[in-house]
Amino acid sequence: MTSAIEITGLSHYYNKGTPNEVAAIKNANLRIEKGELVAIIGHTGSGKSTLISHFNGLLKPDEGKVFVDGKDIWQSKESLRESRFKVGLCFQYPEYQLFEDTVFKDIAFGPKNMKLDDEEVKRRVLRAAQLAGVKPEHLDKSPFDLSGGEKRRAAIAGVMSMQPQVLVFDEPAAGLDPHARKQLIDMIKSYREQTGCTVIFVSHSMEDVAYLADRIIVINQAEIAMQGSVSEVFSRGDELTSMGLNVPEITRIFLMLREKGYDVPKDVYTVGQAVPHIKRLMEGGRAI
Repeated sequence: MTSAIEITGLSHYYNKGTPNEVAAIKNANLRIEKGELVAIIGHTGSGKSTLISHFNGLLKPDEGKVFVDGKDIWQSKESLRESRFKVGLCFQYPEYQLFEDTVFKDIAFGPKNMKLDDEEVKRRVLRAAQLAGVKPEHLDKSPFDLSGGEKRRAAIAGVMSMQPQVLVFDEPAAGLDPHARKQLIDMIKSYREQTGCTVIFVSHSMEDVAYLADRIIVINQAEIAMQGSVSEVFSRGDELTSMGLNVPEITRIFLMLREKGYDVPKDVYTVGQAVPHIKRLMEGGRAI
């Protein structure tokens, strides 16, 4: 079975061939399977955004190859074009790219560029709006009349309407208030559950990563430093700290409780996981 995305020996340099040459990604090898929900984490400037910009050919590798659904995206103009429909990218603050008169037209922009007929465009717009949590009454409004969270949902729906096999988010909740943030993270989770689509997201929020991800990829100084399940990666907290990262706050609390002699597990990464153990402690029992 082919992977959703595979990269082999990928390197990318900025200012290549000059005294200011910098490696943004070095010799990266990676497989992301179909249907996975993968988080990419790393300190600012580690190479996360550069990496995901290769997934649909926004950047061309200086070395190595990128495969989408088993096909080298740079083997021809046609394969590159196909990859841009198969892999949808939502960069930080996608609402800044809204430009049409109505939300409906903005969401319809991608499907229309795919040369789909009007009925199919409409079907996709309505489906994407539902998946992204865009209210039906907002479709005929100007996107500029919406709140910040509503604008972001509309912009994300515009990518979803192209029905990509892989949907990539770069800091999807950046700049949102806590309520809008929670709604957006829940929307991403629901989207994956409803569509079975492969989802990749870059985040600095370890809580969001713990809540959403099946697997974590850690980028450090332009290299893939580690990858594995949420438990496998967050169990290496000291290494993450040395890279300028951390574990979720709830994990830190549970580790502190263990240091104080409380019988609680160390592999707790979400509030949901923590609740039964806290309840037992409050009832005077042991947590495990």
